[in-house]
Amino acid sequence: MKEHDHAATETPEMISLMGYSLARESGRLKEAIALCEKALSLNPNQPEHYLNLGRVYILANKRAPAIRIFKAGLRIRKDPRIMQELKNLGIRKPPFVNSLARDHVINVVAGKVFTLLRLR
Repeated sequence: MKEHDHAATETPEMISLMGYSLARESGRLKEAIALCEKALSLNPNQPEHYLNLGRVYILANKRAPAIRIFKAGLRIRKDPRIMQELKNLGIRKPPFVNSLARDHVINVVAGKVFTLLRLR
């Protein structure tokens, strides 16, 4: 029986998922990053590719590139999975008044008020 040519049927979605799976299950991080980057270059308008690449970066203990990739994915579409990953990383909005400490009463109250009003 003739062997099926997988390269012809691999979609960017499959490549991205293979990359993330490879990192998570086998710990082959360099290969996983390369696969996820390939998928992203083939289809840069798919937030899931950013999600998978960011998750691989997290597995590789590369926090800064993960945050950068997640934020790029959010510019494509506000994907709740990407927002959750950023929340899990502890990414916070900047203080309302940058010159004051984050826990200053003005920052705390202003942040709560503007969040309740959905202005922030």
